[in-house]
Amino acid sequence: MVEIFLDNVTHIYGKEVKALDSTTLRVENGSLIALLGPSGCGKTTTMRIIAGLLRPTSGRVYFDNVDVTERSSQERNVAMVFQFIVIYDKTVFENIEFPLLVRKVPKEERIKRVKHAAELMGISNVLNQQARKLDPGTRQKVALARAFVRQPTVFLLDEPLTNVDPQTRLELRKIIKELQKDLHQTMIYVTHDQAEALTLSEKIAVMKDGKMIQYDTPEALYDKPKNTFVAWFIGNPGMQFFDVSLKQSDGAFLLDAGEFSVDVSNVSGQLVKYGNELKLGIRPENIQVSSQKKVGWFNTKCTMVERVGNMHLLTLGKGRLEIKAKIKETDVREGDTAWVQFPSEKVRVYSKAGELII
Repeated sequence: MVEIFLDNVTHIYGKEVKALDSTTLRVENGSLIALLGPSGCGKTTTMRIIAGLLRPTSGRVYFDNVDVTERSSQERNVAMVFQFIVIYDKTVFENIEFPLLVRKVPKEERIKRVKHAAELMGISNVLNQQARKLDPGTRQKVALARAFVRQPTVFLLDEPLTNVDPQTRLELRKIIKELQKDLHQTMIYVTHDQAEALTLSEKIAVMKDGKMIQYDTPEALYDKPKNTFVAWFIGNPGMQFFDVSLKQSDGAFLLDAGEFSVDVSNVSGQLVKYGNELKLGIRPENIQVSSQKKVGWFNTKCTMVERVGNMHLLTLGKGRLEIKAKIKETDVREGDTAWVQFPSEKVRVYSKAGELII
């Protein structure tokens, strides 16, 4: 186990491509965190710098307060599992055993650790089979077992579930989560899939354009995203935004979108200094919808109803605006008038630049 600290790390490929920009990150000892973001955001570069496969252009890397910036992967004792399954032309047993052979672990200890790793992954029944002849899901279990058998200081998982079938993906998520709990090992999970990050991780670092945008718990990222990118990226669908201005009417302070308004009198003091160019954000699942007229609610036209699992995703039109609402039960149908309310406690307000105010 190890605590990892990236201190103001920047990495530039060639002369111009800044893949990582002044990134500072602390991964607590024994925690499982995710690096989450779209392709090209810098998450794999971050992982490779932690692994010792890349030396940062500037900044330092620390393991338990020891500067390891100049140390190799082997010296750092990290184990990596990749998106593209790496399997040797050997039996499953020999694949898992290989890193122990390299480290000259005694035979009895090797056998014990290989069998234990195989049991954890649920592949004890295929130990004598040729690994390359197995299905992709089982091959990835072999790759994971080979990483875990080493007992490294940190596990680095680079989108390891991308190329396996949905059922195996769910199974491996569960295995990884249970192993982390049992072993209390530091793990960093790289993914572009928010469902994986939200399901597995204690904390998530959301990245964009080489920058760490927000590093927080899944709950905080969902409830109080610090800017509009995080708010939009987290969620299915993500948070939606409406350009609004702060106005006074009959003693109340309203966020006015033109087609509707939301009373924010209780927090108006925090908003007045930001001027009138604001963004109102709300998650589709936090919008209240009714087929019946209600006092204080505004009317919309339902243009589409989609089934998403056990939820209904409604597309609602209000003048020039389109509103997405995600609700469990509804009697609203396409073409109906629907009455809508934005609960004030669920509304988030962002500056013109997209930074969270409240």
